[in-house]
Amino acid sequence: MLKRAWILSSIVLLAASLTACHRQRGPRMAEPVELMTVSELYSKGEAFLKKGRTHTARKYFEQVTLREDAGELKDKATIAIADSYFEEETVDAYSEAISRYNSFLVFHAMHPMAPYCQYRIGLCFFREMDRPDRDVTPARSAKESFRRLIENYPNSEYVADAKEKSEEADNILAAHEIYIGDFYLRSGHFKSAKARYQQVLDTYPNYWNIPLVTFRLAEAEKEDGEFEKARVLYEKVISLNPDSQMARDAQKNIGTMGRKEAKESRRENQKLDEPLPKMKTRHWWQFWRR
Repeated sequence: MLKRAWILSSIVLLAASLTACHRQRGPRMAEPVELMTVSELYSKGEAFLKKGRTHTARKYFEQVTLREDAGELKDKATIAIADSYFEEETVDAYSEAISRYNSFLVFHAMHPMAPYCQYRIGLCFFREMDRPDRDVTPARSAKESFRRLIENYPNSEYVADAKEKSEEADNILAAHEIYIGDFYLRSGHFKSAKARYQQVLDTYPNYWNIPLVTFRLAEAEKEDGEFEKARVLYEKVISLNPDSQMARDAQKNIGTMGRKEAKESRRENQKLDEPLPKMKTRHWWQFWRR
């Protein structure tokens, strides 16, 4: 009897333990989730964006754009998503930001935030600009974006900065043309060099170092044998920056060209003074002789 009672009690204890284990492995009840308002979602996104946590910020902004009760915060969240890519400061992120700013402008060209989006597009390209001897496509794109801002939104608060940055882009583009012109000048392609330097003077008159461009153009004209044009340009360099080393070099080159011209003139005069060679007379039947 005692043995049977012990066996029964053991079975009861085992069953109780198995039941407890089964209850522990069962599905857990989901905790209730508090629904955030649109304003709270947007504020959360802003907070994470300020901390540099762009990926997390985008999740909150994206939720705002999907809410039917978002109202005006929907547009702000759409722009904030583009801003989050802008803050990542990579080539791919800038490309994504430009795409999103442009998409917003296509449908909201007269929106109060439209000038901001156009300005940010220019900034994306501006930050991608590199040295003048590299690809200058970003500089051209930045200048074009800032031009659209200035023309389409002339009263915008971003116009002043856009003008300054557009001038910086111009300096990069002008330096690029000078770089190519220098290559042609060194290679002996003087006409191609002249075309590049002249383009800088015509297209970028506010370039910060116009005396240098003028001097290089004078050098190309001199090497191409256009001494009078070179002299005029050298004199302009002297008037633009009279106390510079370039001005002293220009004056020296004017003297060198003058001596060279005088020497060539003497040679021409000597040729004119030389007697003409006597013509050999030949009879009509001697046409085969020289």
